[in-house]
Amino acid sequence: MSQLEMPTWDQVRDRMNEAVTERGEWAGAPLPIDGFPLVIEPKYPYAGLQGMSFGEQAKEPEEPVDYTVRNSWFCKKHGLTVVLMQEADGRVTKCFLPGSDHNQRATMALNTLGVAASPAWSITAETNAMEKLHALVGQHKFKLYFMTGSFTETSKRSGVTYMFRRLRPTLAIRAVEDNSRILAALCLHPIGYYDRTWGGVMVPTDCVVAHLLLMRSDERRYWSQANQHHPGAPEAGI
Repeated sequence: MSQLEMPTWDQVRDRMNEAVTERGEWAGAPLPIDGFPLVIEPKYPYAGLQGMSFGEQAKEPEEPVDYTVRNSWFCKKHGLTVVLMQEADGRVTKCFLPGSDHNQRATMALNTLGVAASPAWSITAETNAMEKLHALVGQHKFKLYFMTGSFTETSKRSGVTYMFRRLRPTLAIRAVEDNSRILAALCLHPIGYYDRTWGGVMVPTDCVVAHLLLMRSDERRYWSQANQHHPGAPEAGI
């Protein structure tokens, strides 16, 4: 008897995508991978994969909390994330989340490499996405993207310049001659992402295309849908 051959991860991913495509889901199915639980858009048909990771059990439903997060921001001076929480009795309290800024950046970068080395993404899908991006931005910007992983485009409506980056949040920049400044780092994954990484469940250039098209079509919605990270925060990826 010949030994049963196990399928490769590429075959598992492709079969999953074929199955959900047959059901009418154009974006395929997110593939759980070791060590990085999925964070899924609640309206996505396969939102039940939330928290799933091979090698781990799905997260148990969290216990009800008696507070509401009202706001949060990154304090560059002290390297802390400040969170404002409103207690059940109406009191507002502050919570400080400590951590080494550069260590957090390094951890996210290494985790993103771990996702990139995993079976989550298809080279064919990334190639197709890059061909789509080429058609959208033209030769010059695509060359910049191919060589550096980023390109810029200025909105005719707002005058804001956007720096679109592969596997990093998009930078919104108010560009003036002597004092250009970063307004925010806009983080948005159309379907979901892998926790503690900059990697989405779609291939990297698909996320770039999504950012670009949403900015062009509805800039106000783009800002409202994206997480707006302070440029100094580790999540900004600067």
